[in-house]
Amino acid sequence: MAENKLVNGRINLDKPRYSQDTYMGRAKHFFQTTNPLNIFASNSQLQTAATLVKQYRAGLEPPNTTKEHVYAAKSLYESAYHPGTGEKMVILGRMSAQVPCNMVITGCMLTFYKTPAAVILWQWVNQTFNAIVNYTNRSATTVPTVSQMMVPYVSATFGALITALGLNYVTKYAPPLIG
Repeated sequence: MAENKLVNGRINLDKPRYSQDTYMGRAKHFFQTTNPLNIFASNSQLQTAATLVKQYRAGLEPPNTTKEHVYAAKSLYESAYHPGTGEKMVILGRMSAQVPCNMVITGCMLTFYKTPAAVILWQWVNQTFNAIVNYTNRSATTVPTVSQMMVPYVSATFGALITALGLNYVTKYAPPLIG
């Protein structure tokens, strides 16, 4: 897999490691960005990665820093810090938390569907998780107002509730698809 070319022997930290001109390059970049193992990184590891990335950008990295050290730090840094603000993101809002969190939520939504209370709870958990992810990964150039955040959240939650409860009701009385 072709990596992006070095400029004057240095890694361009503003570009993804792998070429985005090929499917494999885009897939590797995506898997690196969403790696669930990154959510287990300690605050110390995240700070060390952030420090190395900042030192490398300034050309002040420690001696014997390898290309692999820089790429590992870049990957960890980009998975935990907002690209626009540079602030550390809430752990549940990071892309690396998407797969494990959605697996738990989806599993619970599929398991606990028999009572309206369970449907309401898990639809609310799902929409709240989506809102956390959306807020954490928002544009850094605009600050949304409370109403700009609450209207879509409440609309999405009620839309999901109406759909889930409505489909549960319909499927109880609908004829079976097979047999």
